[in-house]
This record gives sequence, C-alpha cells and structure tokens, in this order.
Amino acid sequence: MTRALDGSTIAAITAGHVPYLFFVQMDFSQPLRVCSAGYDIDWNGATWVGLGTLGSIEPIQEQASLEAIGVRLTLSGVPTDLIAITLGEQYQGRPCQIWFVPLREDLQLAGQPVRIFSGRMDTMDTEVGETATITVSAESRMVSWDKARSRRFNNEDQQSRYPGDRGFEFVPQMVDRQLLWGR
Repeated sequence: MTRALDGSTIAAITAGHVPYLFFVQMDFSQPLRVCSAGYDIDWNGATWVGLGTLGSIEPIQEQASLEAIGVRLTLSGVPTDLIAITLGEQYQGRPCQIWFVPLREDLQLAGQPVRIFSGRMDTMDTEVGETATITVSAESRMVSWDKARSRRFNNEDQQSRYPGDRGFEFVPQMVDRQLLWGR
C-alpha cells in the first residue's frame, strides 16, 4: 500500500537514531486510546494515555493480493480503571487502529502519525492485577470479503438501514400485478 509521508516524517526516519511512538485506539463505547510514550500525549483532538511501553505488536504485514491480514498486540501497564470498559462490553467487530510516528530529539512528534493498521477486534484476553495486560487479535476488513450479505429488496430491510425511506414501500403490491404493455 502506498502511503504519503510528509517531509518532516521522511527526514526523521532517515536519521541515524530514530525514537518513535505507537498510538493504539480500540473503539469500545468509550474509545481506549493509548500510546507507547511514558507520558500522556494530546494528538488528533484526544488525550492518549502513555503506558511507557505497549508490550508488543506482532510485525504488521501488507499484501498486494486480496488477502486478510491480522495483527496481535499486547498492551501492558493499562490502568485498571480503563479495563472496566474492556471487560463489560461486546468488542468483536469493533474498530482497532495502530499509528506510527517518529519523534524529534526533544521527544515531540516529528510529523503526522502514519496509520499502519486498521481492522476489527476479534479476540481479547485480559489479565488484571495492579495494572492490567490486554492481548488483542485484530483482523483486517478483508476477513469479511467472502461472507454472504443478507440484504433483501423489501421495505423492512430498507427501513432497518434507512429509516423513513419509502423506496420499497409498494414492492409487495407489485409482485403479482399484471402489467399490459403496448396498448
């Protein structure tokens, strides 16, 4: 996948020593936003909780073919008050995103973070102690490529997706209607 990088990001990653950060967002009812910094960072209109270290992120692969690619990441040191969100909600199929950004010498962002993964959460294991560890497996959106879509051309299905739309309201009346053409 081709990505556009700004000049400051290119300059930072071609330097001799490159400090960097990862941002991870998991969308529960209240998004869980964490980063690999040892301090909280304000970026993209939100405050990202600094964990100091994220734990681990499996190497993220990219394919030129239409193939589902997943990632497994471990977030360690998550404050226990943020864990209540993850334990009490349905998480499968919810968005999960990972960004990467190099840092300047003063440990500030060297450019705009680059999204390196965007997918949906699949499985999650949580270990709770003084701090918590979350291990999440996420799949790219391509995993649903082969799934059959169960859409119907009827009013009920249309109303579930677009309430108030009357486009299929009279379809049942037209099923057995005799139409005479050419008179």
